[in-house]
Amino acid sequence: MALRAQSIDTYFPSGVGGYDEQLGVTVQSRARPLYAAPGINLDGFNIQPKLDQSLFYNSNPIGTSGQGTWGSSTTASVTAGSLWSRNSLGLSLGVDTFRYFSLPTLNHTNWNIGVGGGYTIGDSQLVLAYSHQSYAQLGTSLGTVQTQTPILDAIDSAQLSYTFNFSRFSVTPDVSATSYRFGTATVLGIPLNQQYLDRNALAAGVTTRYAMSDEGGLLLVVRGVDSTYTNPQPGVPSNDSKNFLLLAGLDYQAKGVWRYRLLAGVEMSTFAAAQYTTNTSPTVQASVIWTPTGTVTLTGTLTRSVQAPQSAGTNGFVLTSANLIADYEFRRNILLQARGGLQYAQYLQGGAQTNFTLGAGVSWLLNRNLRLSLDYDTTVQSGTTTFSTPINPNTLVSGQYNQSLLALTLHVAF
Repeated sequence: MALRAQSIDTYFPSGVGGYDEQLGVTVQSRARPLYAAPGINLDGFNIQPKLDQSLFYNSNPIGTSGQGTWGSSTTASVTAGSLWSRNSLGLSLGVDTFRYFSLPTLNHTNWNIGVGGGYTIGDSQLVLAYSHQSYAQLGTSLGTVQTQTPILDAIDSAQLSYTFNFSRFSVTPDVSATSYRFGTATVLGIPLNQQYLDRNALAAGVTTRYAMSDEGGLLLVVRGVDSTYTNPQPGVPSNDSKNFLLLAGLDYQAKGVWRYRLLAGVEMSTFAAAQYTTNTSPTVQASVIWTPTGTVTLTGTLTRSVQAPQSAGTNGFVLTSANLIADYEFRRNILLQARGGLQYAQYLQGGAQTNFTLGAGVSWLLNRNLRLSLDYDTTVQSGTTTFSTPINPNTLVSGQYNQSLLALTLHVAF
């Protein structure tokens, strides 16, 4: 269940915590000292426990135009960040539990853990991070199988990076290793093992920035990813692939009315199987923040990239995603938001799907420790694509459905 519009790729966080007109800050993410939980300082660390309790109604949780249900979700997390002057260390742990009162077969729990640290060498930190995510996936996302029960998936990822500074130039090489593991779906009442999607991905890249001024700079991103599928199906072409990405653009971070980043380039995917042709696709990653007044922020994001396959019998799809968020500070402690999003998936083997979302929310900042929010989102997905294989002749990709989600959430922070 997603109560918020999806945020953009790592290069472009849609809202970064900060004060006043700090770069990247929106009305919604702007820090408010009178309503900010201070956390707990302990032996050189700042610890921030949080708890969210929601009551929600979902009109169509599995995307089959079936039964709606009331439910509840409980989200607990704790983060700890070092207060050291030179090196750094951060830890995080989170658990999300969802209960569907009329559809208990959808009940599931997600959890994640992460640790990251930086060791200062010269004028930069050598950063090493690891994370594990165990999460349940419903069959309402683009490109996934239309399942009647959650699919329990897991992702493990480790990354290493360092930034070299040369006056106006900075060069940041990074390497990462990621493991994707998939569970079992229920398709037409029959259990369907998704382990044929299990894969390991090795990635390496370099991000170069040239600072034209204190406010703007030029970016160049080069990245390669080698994906190996560990449990291929007999009689089905291998999805092993190599992906190459080249992006270039402008990063403008002025403190004025406009702040934007724009990268454009090309992404090429080659496949081990001769049945799958090489795909070359334009790619875009962009973010624009407009702050016409101190109480209004408009944030727009646009991405276009190649996604790995999420169902049998396909070798992926090109996903174009656009989001627009409007934040308004009605009062110092009452924040309003309107949001909309559009996703378009074009499958490399033919066929397409469109997902449109529209929503609104209000947040009431009660005090430093308590916040109450009410959110409503509606989703309309159109388009249908069917894939079949010798092992799974009835594998379906989720098609047309409508869904409405209403949630009341109490946020507690310490």
